[in-house]
Amino acid sequence: MKNFTHLTLAILFIFNGLAITSYSNTLTGNPDSVQMGPSYANDIYYSLDDGVVSSVSRTNWDIGFHTTVWSATIITNGGAGVNLYTYPNADTTGWATVDTVGMAGWPVMYDSEENWEDGAFTRNATGHPDYGWGKYNPISHDVVGDSIYILKALDGTYKKIWVVKKNSANNKYFLRHANLDGSGDHTVELSINPYQNMNFVYYTLSNDSFVEREPDTASWDILFTKYMAIQPNGTPYPVVGVYNNFEVYTNEFYPVGPDFTDYASMPFDSTKSPIGWEWKTFDMGSFTWTVADSTAFFVHTRKGNVYKLVFTKFEGSGTGNIVFTKELLTSGISDRPKGNSLVIYPNPVKDQMTVNFGKQLNSNAKISIFDITGRIIFSTEQQVNGQELTLRLPGTSSMEGIYLIKAETSEGVFTSRFMVY
Repeated sequence: MKNFTHLTLAILFIFNGLAITSYSNTLTGNPDSVQMGPSYANDIYYSLDDGVVSSVSRTNWDIGFHTTVWSATIITNGGAGVNLYTYPNADTTGWATVDTVGMAGWPVMYDSEENWEDGAFTRNATGHPDYGWGKYNPISHDVVGDSIYILKALDGTYKKIWVVKKNSANNKYFLRHANLDGSGDHTVELSINPYQNMNFVYYTLSNDSFVEREPDTASWDILFTKYMAIQPNGTPYPVVGVYNNFEVYTNEFYPVGPDFTDYASMPFDSTKSPIGWEWKTFDMGSFTWTVADSTAFFVHTRKGNVYKLVFTKFEGSGTGNIVFTKELLTSGISDRPKGNSLVIYPNPVKDQMTVNFGKQLNSNAKISIFDITGRIIFSTEQQVNGQELTLRLPGTSSMEGIYLIKAETSEGVFTSRFMVY
């Protein structure tokens, strides 16, 4: 998580509408901008290669489902005011008697800023087979819901939520929800397969319908949006910033001059928010917002191009306009500087696997294995001399499921998915 620098809640409340002033460096590249609208009403899906792909209202969905079969991730619209609480007084056997006594002291569950796979509904996950809202059944391969949630929806109403199960074979969710007094209690069957060209499909509880608001995954690189950021003291606060799409990689350099282009001198970052929101700060002297005048981001796009991205102006909540320059540095890179693919065999894995890097290495490798909620379940460091190493997994008798492996080396970061049976 990034540091919460030069900001206080009081300042953010008072000066949320003030414009950020632009800086005056001699920048290379082409100027461009996005318009999120007053009060940052819209999400902007943006391609560094092609410009704005789509601008969509943020206030038309409550929860979202990751569309891939292997994922159990469910997110919430926290940046627009949707709050999710874990009901602490009972499991699903207490559905009929849910109450909100003491709710003011319950923590709100928000999506992770760093990992798309760590949605609000999976924040209580402890690792396979526990995915927060439910547990994996090794016989049916379904995730079966065992938790009740209270959700403050976008329209201000409160609902009790039970994700009954995900039928993994057919990529279907069964979602039960009702008003707090028990009225309107019903279960809906949600088929996710038709939306697999998107990362997430979104859902509104007020009329029980999907909202197709996200463009095709292959068409965009970064998302300008409003989301909940967690301060170092644990307090959440809504911020405006930038998320990376899957398979988009970014690195940040500070301080650098306007002609700096040596992006290869630092590994790329494949997390959700390497750009984030802290490229702008509040200036207590002038009582205006300021964009850092010596920060450059380099973005490796889904099409394999590398762009230099420099923010130059942020107009605040009055217009929601964000101004930047972008400069194409490299075209058509076949091997991603971060996120090179590993070959894992055998796959599925029983207890031991071979990890192939696809090229000769002479490097120490920090290897981490994550479950589908983004939790690290195993890590080790090994020396790689050649193209391969052998890795034995501990406790595989209780690890059935799909995992991500990441190997950080001096020659880049390599990733892949594999299955344990």
